[in-house]
Amino acid sequence: MPLKFAYAGSAAFTHDRYAETDSYAEMMASAAAESDTLLHSGLADLDLNEIAEVGPGNGRHSVAFLGQLAARGRAPRRYLAMDFSQTLLGIAERRVRDGLGPRMRLDTEVWDVEECPTGHLERWRSGGSPVVVCLLGHTLGNLEDPNQALRHLAGGLRAGDVLLASVLLRIPPGSEDSTMTAYRTDAFRSAVLEPLLAAGLDPSDLDLRIGYDDNAVVGEATLCRDARVGGTELPRGHQIRCFLSRRFTGDEVVRLFSDSGWSIRAIRVDETGNHMTVVAARKQGSQCQ
Repeated sequence: MPLKFAYAGSAAFTHDRYAETDSYAEMMASAAAESDTLLHSGLADLDLNEIAEVGPGNGRHSVAFLGQLAARGRAPRRYLAMDFSQTLLGIAERRVRDGLGPRMRLDTEVWDVEECPTGHLERWRSGGSPVVVCLLGHTLGNLEDPNQALRHLAGGLRAGDVLLASVLLRIPPGSEDSTMTAYRTDAFRSAVLEPLLAAGLDPSDLDLRIGYDDNAVVGEATLCRDARVGGTELPRGHQIRCFLSRRFTGDEVVRLFSDSGWSIRAIRVDETGNHMTVVAARKQGSQCQ
């Protein structure tokens, strides 16, 4: 089950509660590190008046990031939030409006970056200056196919448009247990299982296992008894992968961007070695495939 369904419908409200927890916030790259990487990327003529974000979540991190830019005198004039989940997009919109007030124009569009390219960005831009698009937190690593998503994004932009993205790096050997602590909370379990509950399963029907396998945090729910979902009979012991969050090496991130239509302009790894932030420009002639 693609992770995006953990953000849709009633699951959006469960995710909102989880995203307010300290354990969730501590996993993400800091908004200060992301803004610093963008501002010190060497793109001296970068216009930050128009910023778009793919997957703003519940808007909490977005407010922090935009606030960091404002504190540095680079507050955007216009901001576009795009998300697969209309419900979660509404939550993010309200939080950004409450957090930043009337200082900028806020627009929203429903778009699934995993599904296809979009014309939203081209219609939204107001002039010829490059648009800055953000994939903050660890949005990229939570997608089913990060490469295809980056191609879809490049396919809706112009050469020279800029992408700011942050990702989680691989967990060092020996520290898996301490890292998994953030995923082994009641709030996380509720958020991950919400789509299955919305499909008619009961929490008591499910045994959730969270592990670190093949350089990804994986959540699998095992049925404790026979169940019926949407007309389909599922036997006891049936497993449903309901969470997948990839971790990367630095070299993997560089290849990922290069292979999907982007030219990296700046890289920053935080002092803990847990996060990498990348600034890239859309290559001339790159096409969505």
